[in-house]
Amino acid sequence: MRSGGLVLGAILVFLVAVVSAGRAKKCKDGKVYGSFGQEYDAPKNPCKPCTCRNGRWKCVTIDCPKPNCDNPYKPPGKCCKECKPGCEIDGKKYNDGEDVPSDNKCEVCKCLKGTVECNPTGCPPLPSYCEKPYTPTGKCCPECKTGCDYSDTHYDEDGNVPSDNKCKTCKCIKGKVECYPVECPPLPSFCEKPYTPPGQCCPECKTGCDYNDKHYDEDGNVPSDNKCKTCKCIKGKVECYPIGCPPLPSYCEKPYTPPGQCCPECKTGCDYNDKHYDEDGNVPSDNKCKTCKCIKGKVECYPVECPPLPSYCEKPYTPPGQCCPECKTGCDYNDKHYDEDGNVPSDYKCKTCKCIKGKVKCHPIGCPPLPSYCEKPYKPPGQCCPECKTGCDYNDKHYDEDGNVPSDNKCKTCKCIKGKVECYPIGCPPLPSYCEKPYTPPGQCCPECKTGCGYKDKEYAEDDSVPSENPCEVCKCVKGKVECAVIDCPELPPYCEKYTPPGKCCPECKTDSGCELNGKKYAEGEKVPTPNPCKICSCQFGKINCKDVKCKQCDAYKPPDKCCC
Repeated sequence: MRSGGLVLGAILVFLVAVVSAGRAKKCKDGKVYGSFGQEYDAPKNPCKPCTCRNGRWKCVTIDCPKPNCDNPYKPPGKCCKECKPGCEIDGKKYNDGEDVPSDNKCEVCKCLKGTVECNPTGCPPLPSYCEKPYTPTGKCCPECKTGCDYSDTHYDEDGNVPSDNKCKTCKCIKGKVECYPVECPPLPSFCEKPYTPPGQCCPECKTGCDYNDKHYDEDGNVPSDNKCKTCKCIKGKVECYPIGCPPLPSYCEKPYTPPGQCCPECKTGCDYNDKHYDEDGNVPSDNKCKTCKCIKGKVECYPVECPPLPSYCEKPYTPPGQCCPECKTGCDYNDKHYDEDGNVPSDYKCKTCKCIKGKVKCHPIGCPPLPSYCEKPYKPPGQCCPECKTGCDYNDKHYDEDGNVPSDNKCKTCKCIKGKVECYPIGCPPLPSYCEKPYTPPGQCCPECKTGCGYKDKEYAEDDSVPSENPCEVCKCVKGKVECAVIDCPELPPYCEKYTPPGKCCPECKTDSGCELNGKKYAEGEKVPTPNPCKICSCQFGKINCKDVKCKQCDAYKPPDKCCC
């Protein structure tokens, strides 16, 4: 028993020594050393990092944040718990932030940090006047019942509601029936005593005027006791004003009002030499060179208007007994008088004279212009105007201008043009376009086109037939050339036995073979008997050809052995 206690005590001493040795560990250069010089590795706990301070290790446990999810987990190799990314519902995975279907249609669910979070769906706000909102069956959001129920009838919101009082109008406003007085039209400002007729809602203004026991309409005329005033019913009152008088002319100096009239007048006309003359009327004048008129009640006289004199009149004069000056017209020349603008005989035949503005003026006579080609004009003796010698002198003969002049060369034609003989080649007819080698025959001026064709040492005229070595061609001389074309063969009947005779191009029908029927021979074109009375047969080109008999239409009897009646 004692020996066991000794053993236990020895173990305790050993453990204390080991613990002391552990506490005596020191750090240096990232190494750990024991009290006896042993070398240890630095602590390696990722969740409790250590630092060497004053030769000793100081370790601090990491403070992990609390995950914001229901089922956090700790990933391998990490110290802190995290939220598992995404959500898994009924075996289906949803990413973080993705919508998750909900069995409650009034909720909206999302996957947020590994947890499905659901919130009520957003509902639109109800109007402020909604006092009793309700949620319809099958819907998530409350609604406000619209319209009004009145006298067992439902009326739409803002709709009219019948009123028991005709002077009020009712409407459904925010679920309630509200009634207001009907709108009445405004009364005119001059209405002093409005009244409401029985059975009506709106006041009225009594219109018109009562005057001398009669009623007159508003704005209507009212008879006046004074003929110089006009009266009207205005805003329920009879108002009278002086009648409108026409304005007097500005020159009226002393207007007056005739008895029995309302408006002043201006005395018109003039009194002159014990006579009365109308306004703007003519008044006889004592001076024949003055004209007088009655103007604004006064006689005014002015000199008579004289016609203007011509500008060339240098010395006008007034004849005795006349009022207006005149201009002496015409010219006195060689003891004779000539009218203005009239011709005056000239002493020189190459000048013409006229009386112009009282004076004789002379000018050279006008000569016709000479043609531009006239190089040497001359003036014949005794004449005033130059002339141009016309025609041509050629081979001691004179030829008229534009006339033909005989030519020494028969291939040229000559004419007298502007005093000169000019010659030009005669005009030749155009040759046809197909003429390739025109030639000029001896003794002729114009080229010709050789016509006809030369073929095998023979000459053929234009458009003549030319023999061909090919029986199937026909040839002609066309525009100096031999042209050939294939001949067209006539169409033969289908029953014809065709053959082409030697030396010919087109097939023909055999005519010498004849026909044979029942051992009997028939010549070409011979009739062949037939038992059918309605057929006619003959031998055509070696074959029997039959045709129907043509009968005339008739109503008579047709025998059995005949085709026609």
